[in-house]
Amino acid sequence: MDRLLDNIAQNISVHWNVPFDLCRSSLNLPPKPEMGDYAFSAFSVAKLLKKNPAEIVAEAALSLQEQLDETRRTTIVKAAGPYLNLTFSPEILAGEVLGEIARDPARYGSSDMGAGRTVLVDYSSPNIAKPFGIGHIRSTVIGGALCRIYRHLGYRVLGINHYGDWGTQFGILMAAFEEEGDEAALRADPLGYSYELYVRHSKRFEEDDSAKEKARMWFKKLEDKDPEAVRMWSIFREGSLTEFKRIYEILDARFEHHMGESFYNDKMEATLTRLRERGLVVEDEGALIVDLSAFGMPPCLLRKSDGATTYALRDITAAEYRAREFGFSTMLYVVGTPQKLHFQQVFKVLELMGHPWAGSLVHVDFGHIVGMSTRKGSLILFEDVLGEARERVLAKMAESRASGKVEITDQGEEIAERVAVGAIIFNDLKNRRTRDVIFNWEHLLNFDGETGPYLQYTSARISGILRKSGTPVTPEVNFSLLSEPEVKHLILTLGGFPAQLKKSALENEPSLISTCLLEVAESFNTFYNRHRVLVEDAELKKARLLLISCAQAVINNGLKLLGITPQDRM
Repeated sequence: MDRLLDNIAQNISVHWNVPFDLCRSSLNLPPKPEMGDYAFSAFSVAKLLKKNPAEIVAEAALSLQEQLDETRRTTIVKAAGPYLNLTFSPEILAGEVLGEIARDPARYGSSDMGAGRTVLVDYSSPNIAKPFGIGHIRSTVIGGALCRIYRHLGYRVLGINHYGDWGTQFGILMAAFEEEGDEAALRADPLGYSYELYVRHSKRFEEDDSAKEKARMWFKKLEDKDPEAVRMWSIFREGSLTEFKRIYEILDARFEHHMGESFYNDKMEATLTRLRERGLVVEDEGALIVDLSAFGMPPCLLRKSDGATTYALRDITAAEYRAREFGFSTMLYVVGTPQKLHFQQVFKVLELMGHPWAGSLVHVDFGHIVGMSTRKGSLILFEDVLGEARERVLAKMAESRASGKVEITDQGEEIAERVAVGAIIFNDLKNRRTRDVIFNWEHLLNFDGETGPYLQYTSARISGILRKSGTPVTPEVNFSLLSEPEVKHLILTLGGFPAQLKKSALENEPSLISTCLLEVAESFNTFYNRHRVLVEDAELKKARLLLISCAQAVINNGLKLLGITPQDRM
């Protein structure tokens, strides 16, 4: 479909001598099906040319119809005020869309849009010595989806995990461990034991002056590379990383580089030197800051009066290091909305330092998760969410099997795991990332709603039809047989996937893919509820088998980009 629309946009571009990209972006699905299959909006071109949109459309309609007639493409071109409405014949529409998908189903929607360009994605970044919280889900699944989307579009992508593996909390942890630590228990369950120890003692070490001083002493030992402090810190760190790695495998999160805050300890002094050379550092009551009042922002704190460095200095140092070592066209920071001011300050300081790439830094912010609680009503962690989701999926699968809605399989536990993970991920990615995520168990796991299980079930349903058909899918079909309104709507929806994929990258918005997948699934189910696929007519059966296999390919591609495993059976 892209090829056909590109040709149409090129014709308009040449005729009016205006940029191709402007013409292509003006070609979209119309709000109502009766208006046509695609519509060209002339407003942007008219504004550029300072002409009446209706005049542009009328002239373009004649030129475009002549060109299409010459190439024997059966297309109706109709001027309607400022819009140019295009209606394609079934042979053209189905041939273009299904033919493109069938050529390479797994790569449908891919492009060379990012050829020669590098995107760095800083995402997830949990704190060491604390279990993987549900709050880290959003950054992990949004960042993971963006990595896969950019790769599909031809970019070189480097995922970076900026662990919180440094700070005064380690002083508290080591001081508490010195008092009552059990090294055997720590080595048996590094993450769980560290967290339990921290929770039990953190309040005292934060409020009691003598305990606070003891924690400061231990962190100072760590900064000074005291062997025992470094040994204990390494146990806390490695135990956490092992557990995080297991969770990342579940969520299909991939990182090319694991560089925690500690990685930049020996690099920050050089950053401060460069800031001083630029005349940006100001001393304020013993602290070091960059005055950003001229830009309507509070000062950016680099180093506290007690000599402790800040997140801002670490992020500035990290950005410089990444620019030197990796180079990038864009660097994304997938971090919650509450950190918006922090990144505005960091980006502005890097700009003031004279880095030309500072304008290529993007804060991909997101909202909170609302309604996260167990049956007991307490806040829960990722493992709790996954475990409960798995139990609920198994119960729903048992109900569905009893009613004959899904196939009976001996892989129930494995399927339940994949469906539970898919439900959690899709619930996060189905709405605009800046919106808060509403967590509701019934909505999350509904096999008939706007959920991950619904999409996985739709794909599994198509697999069942293809198995039952006993006929191999072939792209050599009579496309004129795919002419029903429901079929046409499904094909148009499939044809829109590549454009939505590109738009999701331009806006760093995975939810656009989620929305497209829901439209494909809904359109498929509407078609399937009104038309049989396994009909007696062999040619019609072949055409419809190709249609549903292409629908499945788009659903599966989209699910994989989001980090969800498609299902062959459920």
